Amino acid sequence: MIGTYEPPLSSVKRIFVIKPQAMPLAPGVIGRAFSLDGRIFIPLIVAQKEGSGDVGRFLDSLTVRCAIVCVTSERLRGMLKRRGWKETFEPSDDGEVDIWVRQ
Repeated sequence: MIGTYEPPLSSVKRIFVIKPQAMPLAPGVIGRAFSLDGRIFIPLIVAQKEGSGDVGRFLDSLTVRCAIVCVTSERLRGMLKRRGWKETFEPSDDGEVDIWVRQ
C-alpha cells in the first residue's frame, strides 16, 4: 500500500555535506529530505530508537513522489526490498546514484 505522507523538507539540496543536520521526518525518525523537479529525495533516515519499527512505518507512509537516495545500510536495503521499492540508478554530477522508488 502506498502512503500519503510527505516529510518536511530541508532547504539544503546537497546530498553529501560534512555535518548534515538531521530534522524530524516522522515520529521516531530523523533525517533529511529535499524537493527537486517535483520529487522528494530522502538521503538520510535515522531511527531515534533502533528496532522500534518507526523507520518501517515511515517508509510505508511515503507517497510515490518520495525517493530514498544513496542507501548504504544493508538493513535499510532489505526493508525497502520487502516493501516493494525498486532500486534504480540515475546520473548525477558524481557519476551514478542509486535511487529507490515505489513500484
